[in-house]
Amino acid sequence: MKKSIFIIALVAFIWSCNQHQDNANVSKPSADPESGMAIINGVERSELALLMRKMYDEMKLVKDSINRGYTVKTDFYDEFKRIQTAHATEPEKIDDTYQAMAVAFLDNYASFEQTAENQTEAFNIMLQNCLVCHQQKCPGPVKAINKLKIRP
Repeated sequence: MKKSIFIIALVAFIWSCNQHQDNANVSKPSADPESGMAIINGVERSELALLMRKMYDEMKLVKDSINRGYTVKTDFYDEFKRIQTAHATEPEKIDDTYQAMAVAFLDNYASFEQTAENQTEAFNIMLQNCLVCHQQKCPGPVKAINKLKIRP
C-alpha cells in the first residue's frame, strides 16, 4: 500500500516538474478550436498528436516505475479515450479500422489499470495495440513505442 501511494506521488511530482519545465522552455501554444490544431514552437500539431505524445510520456513514467519493481496505479482512461474523437493531423486515416483499434487499446488499457498482478504483461499487451495501429496508420512513432516495451 505504501509503495502504491509513493508511486502515485512520484508520478505526480515528475509530471508537475515536466509541466513546469515545458512551460518555462516553450513558447505559448496557439490553438484553433475549429480545426483542432495548435501551433507549438512554430510547428502545427493536431489534438490527436498532442494526446498521443502525452500518452507516450505517461507510459514512459509507468514503464520506469514497473522496471523499478513498483506496483503502478494509473487513472488516465477518461483522458486517453479522447483518441476516438480528437482531431487528427490526417483526418482521412480516422476510419472504422482506426476506431476498432482505438477500442481495443482502451479495453487493454482498462485491463492494465485494473490489474495489480503481472503488470508487465498487461502493459506490453496494451503497447502491442499501439504498435499494430501505428504500423498501419502512422508508422513514425513505431521505434519509440518499441522502446517502451518492458523486457522480462
